[in-house]
Amino acid sequence: MKVMNKFFKVLSVGALALTLAACNSSASPTKGTTKTSDLSLEQVYDKAVKRQEDIKSASAKAEVTQEAKMGSGDKAESFTSDTKMDVDVVTDPLGMHFSMTTTAPDMLDEGDKNNEASVEMYMNKDQGIFVKDETSNQWLKLPSDDFDSILKETSSAANAKEQLEQLKKFVGDFKFEQTDDAYVLTLDAKGDKFKELIDSEMEKSMKDLNLQENPLDNLTINKMDYVLYIDKETFDTNKIDVNMDLKIKVEDEEFSSKTKTVVTYTEFNNLKTIDIPQEIIDNATTIEQ
Repeated sequence: MKVMNKFFKVLSVGALALTLAACNSSASPTKGTTKTSDLSLEQVYDKAVKRQEDIKSASAKAEVTQEAKMGSGDKAESFTSDTKMDVDVVTDPLGMHFSMTTTAPDMLDEGDKNNEASVEMYMNKDQGIFVKDETSNQWLKLPSDDFDSILKETSSAANAKEQLEQLKKFVGDFKFEQTDDAYVLTLDAKGDKFKELIDSEMEKSMKDLNLQENPLDNLTINKMDYVLYIDKETFDTNKIDVNMDLKIKVEDEEFSSKTKTVVTYTEFNNLKTIDIPQEIIDNATTIEQ
């Protein structure tokens, strides 16, 4: 079960962490599209990246569903999970509110009473880091020294900039379409040329797992595709879909997984501050370094 939980973390974080035909051609209109644009794929992509530089606050909702199997044949064990995440981030003054719930009915350890795990966190530079202990239903104030590392790991979920920059080198491989309201960029990332991209994301998610061997040496990708939805007026990246079907070997165990991740971005530059409820500040237990 420990190996299964370790692998679940690899895939879930890696999925949550992965978030362009002829570059001189305009987007092909989808069925029913009446408002068309002549911008090329490269022009749209560059405008989307530039727009990210102007975003000072945003919200994101992520949903990750996973079907996975450990082992093969009669000894194979299957499990499913469903993760929902909400993130609000403001860059000045720096702050964040993060909440995540994961339901995994097939992954209960002995003694577990339910199949749901939740995390909620508030952060801002002036007041510090507050995390809810779901076991005791109490709020904890963490050492301020952890601020930068925690913010870096979690706030990227509310910003599409990292995903856009990672995919930039594959501009020529995207399918380019448009609806009345959005440009739709689809990338089929199956194949050796995308292995560096996928390995990079998986390595980030596994850096703290202390595995004795690198499972990326035994990674088979059956399917990996991205779909980006970019607003035709503002060039905001409104949504990113990622579908992943892979097989991997971890510590002599073979795993296969199908994961679908949908991240929706809203509230661009509408949030002014992240305010921590006074009740949380007043009643939190301080954790010493």
